[in-house]
Amino acid sequence: MIAQPPRDPWRVIWQIVTSDVSLAALLIAVAAGLTVTVWLPQMPVADPVAYARWLSEVQAHFGAATQAMRTLGLFTVTHSLGFRILLALLAACLLLRLIESSDRLRQSQEVMEPMGEWRGLTGVCLPDVRDDLRRWRYRVLHQPPLLQADRWPWADLFPLLAHAGALLLLVGLLITHLWGWQVEGLIVQGGEQATLPGTDKWVALDDDARRVTHSPGLVTFVEERGPGVRVSAADSTRRSLPLQQTTEADPVPQLALALTEDQYFAIPEAHLVVRLAPQTGPAAGTHSPVLVQVYRSPPGRLTTETVVEGDADLTVGDVTLKLVSAPYARLTATFNPGLWPTGAGLVLLAAGLLGSMIWPVRRFWLREGTDGVEGSGDLPRALTKDEEA
Repeated sequence: MIAQPPRDPWRVIWQIVTSDVSLAALLIAVAAGLTVTVWLPQMPVADPVAYARWLSEVQAHFGAATQAMRTLGLFTVTHSLGFRILLALLAACLLLRLIESSDRLRQSQEVMEPMGEWRGLTGVCLPDVRDDLRRWRYRVLHQPPLLQADRWPWADLFPLLAHAGALLLLVGLLITHLWGWQVEGLIVQGGEQATLPGTDKWVALDDDARRVTHSPGLVTFVEERGPGVRVSAADSTRRSLPLQQTTEADPVPQLALALTEDQYFAIPEAHLVVRLAPQTGPAAGTHSPVLVQVYRSPPGRLTTETVVEGDADLTVGDVTLKLVSAPYARLTATFNPGLWPTGAGLVLLAAGLLGSMIWPVRRFWLREGTDGVEGSGDLPRALTKDEEA
């Protein structure tokens, strides 16, 4: 009995880690985690207001099961240690498969020894087959007595591109996670430029609040649009009167008010308090009508009430209120430094997967045997059709 040489344990580990089964298992686990985030609302991390709203919603929806689901981490899947370990294992698997694909691409430049069994082929003439293979766009290497045919380099290059693209995609996501950020609920009025808190990035709107411009590297999403006004006041001599929105605020000659809700301001010198209320309805939008109510202070008596739409001048005694339409937009601004690596990774991944379907890996060997031509490997159907018949 012939003794079998001992198997290299490191080689066994390498084969397990880089196998298609391991890659498929990791991809299924990651996909399952991402599916949970689609079906279950994930807990906001940095916004206390959003967290309070989220907590009330999940408690109302899931009731007594909320605490158990939080303990299981179902509301923080992408921020959990287990999910990050899964992504790290996926990246390691892709890196090792990328190394293996690169080595396979290098080794495929020469004739290799067949690993499978030889089988006889009927009705095959080796010189004729060589010409047919080149016409079928196979690369043919001849090292007597072996003739090797494969689709190198494309068949080996496309899997390499797919692995490199997937790895680059994960790197881009990691860069965004480490150095990216997001600002939600940012309100900017038409014709204004707002600097994002804690950064040197800015976001601006055109006068009609339709077109958003921003610093390079930002991605913005408009959550909603609504009416807004710029208010100023003048007396009978056209002297500007200071306006004050709260008792603690400094008086200013002009106020910019986004009408996300009812807004109030005072004209201290004229003893007036003004209320601006957006008029909701089916046709509500950036230029919706605005209810203007002016109260005398004291005693808080309603002096004037009217509805304006667009720009308007409103006279109350000796005071002229000038209202200029300045609609607002509520924005989400995202800084994504990993956008380019992520985009390049998606392109490479798509090219690699599509190319692998068009040019699948196929390698086989032919040789002259005692009973005719023999073949081994992934033989094309054209060479085995007589045998199958």
